[in-house]
Order: sequence, then C-alpha cells, then structure tokens
Amino acid sequence: QKISLHFLSLLSERNCIEIVSKLIAEKQLEVVHTLDGKEYITPAQIIKEIRDELHVRGGRVNIVDLQQAVNVDLVHIENRAHDIVKSDRTVQLVLGQLVDERYLDQIAEETNDKLQESGQVKISDLCKAYDLPGDFLKQAFSIRLGKIIHGQIDQDNRGVIFTEAFVTRHRARIRGLFRAITRPTPIINLITRHGFQEHLLYSMLEELVNTGHLKGTVVGGRQDKAVFIPDIYAKTQSNWVDSFFKQNGYLEFDALSRLGIPDPMNYIKKRYKSLPLLFLKASCVGQEMVDQVEASVDEAISSGTWVDIAPLLPSSLSVEDASMLLQQVMRAFTKQPPTLILGDTNVVSEKFLNSCADLFIDLMHQKAEKEMKNNPVHLITEEDLKQSALLENASSSKKDKKDERRKKATEGTGSVRGGSGGNAREYKIKKTKKKGRKDVDSDEESQASNSSRSKHLEIPFMSQEEIEEVLRKHVKDCPDDLITELADHLIRPLTKRYQEELRSVFMSSTSTSSGASRRKTIKDLQEEVSNLYNNIRLFEKGARHFTDETQTNIAKHMLKTVCTDITNLIFNFLAADLMMAAEDYTAITSEVGEQNALLFLFCTVHI
Repeated sequence: QKISLHFLSLLSERNCIEIVSKLIAEKQLEVVHTLDGKEYITPAQIIKEIRDELHVRGGRVNIVDLQQAVNVDLVHIENRAHDIVKSDRTVQLVLGQLVDERYLDQIAEETNDKLQESGQVKISDLCKAYDLPGDFLKQAFSIRLGKIIHGQIDQDNRGVIFTEAFVTRHRARIRGLFRAITRPTPIINLITRHGFQEHLLYSMLEELVNTGHLKGTVVGGRQDKAVFIPDIYAKTQSNWVDSFFKQNGYLEFDALSRLGIPDPMNYIKKRYKSLPLLFLKASCVGQEMVDQVEASVDEAISSGTWVDIAPLLPSSLSVEDASMLLQQVMRAFTKQPPTLILGDTNVVSEKFLNSCADLFIDLMHQKAEKEMKNNPVHLITEEDLKQSALLENASSSKKDKKDERRKKATEGTGSVRGGSGGNAREYKIKKTKKKGRKDVDSDEESQASNSSRSKHLEIPFMSQEEIEEVLRKHVKDCPDDLITELADHLIRPLTKRYQEELRSVFMSSTSTSSGASRRKTIKDLQEEVSNLYNNIRLFEKGARHFTDETQTNIAKHMLKTVCTDITNLIFNFLAADLMMAAEDYTAITSEVGEQNALLFLFCTVHI
C-alpha cells in the first residue's frame, strides 16, 4: 500500500492522462472529461448530479441548464437523461425538459385551486401558463381526477375541466332558460347572450330533452344553425299547417319558413305521407285543386273553347307554379284532341284556334284580289310562272306551233343566215356537248337559287296589332293577354295561308285570260323592234362614209341611244311577260346599257 502510494506520487500529470486515455481507448474505463478538461467524471456521477439538480429545481429542469451545472458536454447529458427516463417511470422527458411526478402533483394542486375558484379550467390556458403540451397535461390530469383535481373533463370537449357544482349550476340555468322559450330560437344566440360553454350546453340540452325534463326538439344538430323548437310551439305550428291546408288545399314554402320550419318540403312530406301532393317550385297543392283544374281544362277541350286557370288558383301562387301545375295536368289529356298552352295559364282548344283563323278567310281573299290588281308582279313565285306558262302554251294557236317547229328545223341545218342584201353573212354553228352540259348545270343552279330565294319572299298579310283588332271585335270575353298570345300564334299560319290564297288568285286569273292580248303585244313589239333595227342598219351604212374616228364616235352614240332603247324595250317586255318585280324598268344605267347593246348589236348586225 505504501509502495503503491509512493509510486503514484512519483507519476506526473502527463503520465496519468496517458494512462487514463489508454484505458478509455481499450474500453476498460468509462469516464467523461469535463468541459474545462481538468476533471474526469463517470456516467453514474452524471446521473446522480442530474437527479440532484432535478430535486433542487422542484421536479422540472431543462437539459440545456444541466450542461452548466454538471459541466459536461450536452450529448452526455442527453444520453444520461434518456437512461434516467428508461429506468425511472416517475420521470418524463417533455420538450427537452425532465419532469417528475412531484412537479405534476404540484401543478395539479394549483389547477384544482383555480378550478374550485372559477368552476372551470381550460387546458389551453394551462398549456400557456406551464409551457407544456396539451396532450401531456390531459393525460397527467386524467390520472389525478378525483384524487388531486376534484372535477370532471367534458367528454365532448376534453379541453375543459368542470367542477360538479359548475355542471349542476349550468344544468339548472339551461333547464330554466329553455323551459321559458315559447317559439323557435337559434341556440347560437343563447350561447352568445348568456355565456354558455357551447359543447357543455349541447350535451346538457340533449340530456335534458332525452330524459324528458325539456319538452322540445333540437333541429340542425350541433351547428351554428341549430334551432330549439319547444313542443308547445310545434303543436301550435302543426295545428296551423293542418288548418290552412284543409281550408285552402295548398301550402306555401315561404309561409312555413316564416313559421320557423327550416326545411318546409321535407316537413310536408313527413307530415302528409299518405296524401297525394303535387310539389311545385314554391308551394305544394292537394289533389282537390288538381282535380278542379283538370275538370276545367276538360270542359274547355270538350266545348271547343279556352280556359284560364289563374282564377281557379289562389292569388298567392306564383305564375311559375301555376304553369308547372298546368303542365302536370295536361299530361292526363294526351289522348284528347290537340290543345295549346298560351302564356302560362291559358289552355286553348284546337277547335277554338281554327274558329279564330276562319275569321280571316274573307279578309284574306279580299286582300289577295286587291293585291293582285294593284301590284301583281310582286306576288308570284317561279313555280307559279311555270304553271301559268303551261296553261298559256296549251291555249296557243296551231300557227304558233308550226312557226316554232319551222324555226327549229332551220336551226338544225347547222347554219343561220341573217340580214338581207349583199352584206348578209353566214356562220357555222358548232355543236359541243360538254359546253351544253355546263350550261345545263348552271341553269339548274340558278333555278335552285331562285327557287330558294322565292321561298323567303313572302307578302305580309296583317301585322300582329291588326290581327289583335280583328280578334277583339269577334272574340268576346277574352282578356288582352290571351288576345296578344293568340295573335302571336296565328300570325305565321295566316301569312302562310295568305301566300296560298295569292297563288290561287293568280292561277285563276291566268287560266281564265285568253292569249289574244299576248299575241297582240308580241306583234307590237316585233314592229317596234323592226323599226329600231332598220334605224340601226341605216346608221351603220351611213357611218361608213366617215373617217375611222368619226365612225367610232357615231358607234358610241348609237350604243347610248338607239341600241339602248331597243335593249330596254326587249328587257321590259320579258320582265312584264314573266311578271318579274323591278323597281323601274327604264332605270338602266348607260354602262349597263352599253354592255347589253353591244351584245344585242353583235347578235343582230352579224346574223
């Protein structure tokens, strides 16, 4: 012993450090050197000092603060702290802090004092006061309820602790308040006004209603829109609804909403499960009202008249609901004669519509004859012209047919001679099938376009205002809105019928007319064209005696005067013969006249 002590006294500090370092490296010694490097400390000593520091600080200490007290690296303190938590269940590591049961008992006693003073304590307030997580405090306080903390945690809202006296006091307040309610009241208003705990109030209210201490129901669940409806009000409400429906045969959703019923449609469906009700947009009607409307519609159809169901319905029903009701009723008349719904509430039979349309037959015929006399060229489509042409051709004389056959025979020789004297020329005519096919196609296209264009050209019969005036004179006891709807419905069929009447008048007039006037007109035209043509030939012969420049001026003058006159004459005759509409037959510009005259001069002078 003495020798070893003597031997140790002979070791220097450096030798001791080397020996300890070697033992640590060979894991024969477990020590930790301090932060200043002057001392070695064992893990057991670190644990002992941590426990001492935890005891001195009242059962709660931060690991960062232990670093300064123990004077070792923070890593070693954290490792030893975890060892303490594993070996001792009374110590817990929370948010970097060691907390033992003694500290939790202390804050539980403080919480109980606050609880007995105010009647309730919120866990969220304790979290802020003690800087501890809420779940940790809930778990710690749940163990101490009934022992240190004399209260109970709300089962619906576990973030609040109540005392039994507080719960009893609030139950009495809630029972007294809700017993005094006589009409539907939003629960959120009571919570705001009287300062109730929301979750506590809902749980107690549900308990009181289920046990029968409160007579009423909670509608809307545990939401902001929850409403308490006392039984006395619900009974009065039901009596009012039953009485109103029995007397009037319908119910309005808005009226039920004003009574405090949040979902009127479902309320009606549940209350009148066995009754056949018709639900509309803003109301529902009973079967009696539906039968009444159906009987009125049936009578109107059978008698060939009209009916407005609006007077049969309550004035409070909207037009949209009345229209929906009428649409539903009309489904029962699918096998009946056709009917028409005008406006929203008017049912008109087909017989009545036909009688209204027949009022215009005489007016239509008179106006068609008058239009035929005043302005016939605007009336007839190309189909009418074709039909009238067939009738006229059928009544033509045999002489005209022979002339036409002789002309075709002359054309078939392949040459055409024109003019007289030595200046007559002969031109060979080439027959080309392809070109003829193109001409036929273009003719068909032009005919199709003209026919489609003629379909759009309709002569108006009467304006809607004029039709309304006629209906007002002949249809008695008919409201103005129905007159307007009838006129709007009839204007299109009457216009179409008027076009047929115009064609009928035209066809009758063309079929009865003779061909004598037409032949006379053609003869007069031939004479006038011959005279103008002779003048053109004289001008042509006389112009040859002048210089080229003068001949050009004379030719231009002839184009603007004599040639234009003969062209206009032929075009006007064709327009009148085909009964084409033109604003002014003589309104042909000089430019168009020159082009047409050139074509005519080329076709006549050189034939």
